[in-house]
Amino acid sequence: MIFVYCDGASRGNPGPASYGVHIQDHAGNAIADFGEGLGSQTNNYAEYQGVIAALRFLTTTEHRLVTIRLDSKLVVEQLSGRWKVKSPEIRELVFEASQLLGAFDVKLEWIPREKNTFADANANRALDQGDFHSEESALPFSAIQPRSIRAPRQKIEPTTLVVIRHGSTKSTLANVIAGGDGEDIGLNEKGLKEAMLAASAVSPLLNFFDLPPVSSIINSPMKRTTQTAEALSGAEGLTGLADERLREIAFGDWDGMSMDAMEIESTEEVAKWRASMSQRPPGGESILDLEERVSELVSEVILLNQGNTVVLVTHMMPSRVIAKLAQQSAESSYWNINFAPGGISIYRFFGTGFVETFAINSCAHLIQG
Repeated sequence: MIFVYCDGASRGNPGPASYGVHIQDHAGNAIADFGEGLGSQTNNYAEYQGVIAALRFLTTTEHRLVTIRLDSKLVVEQLSGRWKVKSPEIRELVFEASQLLGAFDVKLEWIPREKNTFADANANRALDQGDFHSEESALPFSAIQPRSIRAPRQKIEPTTLVVIRHGSTKSTLANVIAGGDGEDIGLNEKGLKEAMLAASAVSPLLNFFDLPPVSSIINSPMKRTTQTAEALSGAEGLTGLADERLREIAFGDWDGMSMDAMEIESTEEVAKWRASMSQRPPGGESILDLEERVSELVSEVILLNQGNTVVLVTHMMPSRVIAKLAQQSAESSYWNINFAPGGISIYRFFGTGFVETFAINSCAHLIQG
């Protein structure tokens, strides 16, 4: 058993805030001490950030039998589920702390303030002197951190992913199914224009968000995505690399059919397909098949391009997979996010555990054109 003491400070409540953490073993020997300033926040916010920071640190250790001691009865009772949480902001912190608590065998204890002096001193030290940590608790934070002060501190340098859906084709206009295993159609006149407009919009968007410039381009090997990537290659002075994992989902026997016809001729098959992530069209891929290959590529790109920006030129369904990964959202996101031909989405991945979303399906450049 180890003992974690947490405290939060806020001068003004709300006002300049910080948290302090002191961790010791059963004999009273210090394991770690650290604290961090939080800007202008409430005391409750600071208390929760202390608990979250302590748990985050402990996930990097072998300690799993933990007693957490706080002088805030409110936090103890809320985290124990006995008191309701009214503030939406605090509800999010309770959720985050609860997720972390699941990795430990934890006991939560309220203690009087006079028995929480180490954590209190650490919180005030952080408030007066700035962030600090003992050598044992030093975490190798990345040079770039999320924009939100509420976001968890990150140890992995981020990789920015720009995702572009290819421009329009004859199938786009006709609402015809065009999968990754069907006719390899190219862009029509409108699609070529959309590709050029998207290519010219990427750098301004990255500059607007103060993100790194494009360092590489990866595209689906299909003709429509290759043409879209070529437009970007010309604008950025880079050569695109084709990767099969960005190919559109395979629709098998359904390829080339209109959805209107499918509703009439294959009603039962379509209903089964819509109701299941593992159901495959005859000769085609399931959503889970698609998710597996696209997720593999995304993880690989993140690992190999830390600190850089990579453009992925792909199709509707792979774009939805990446959005789902970025938002850590439910399966319904496969159907409720639309990506227009030539639309641009921008995500910043700190590994695969935390992602910032800067734009989803940005189309201003297409309207101006």
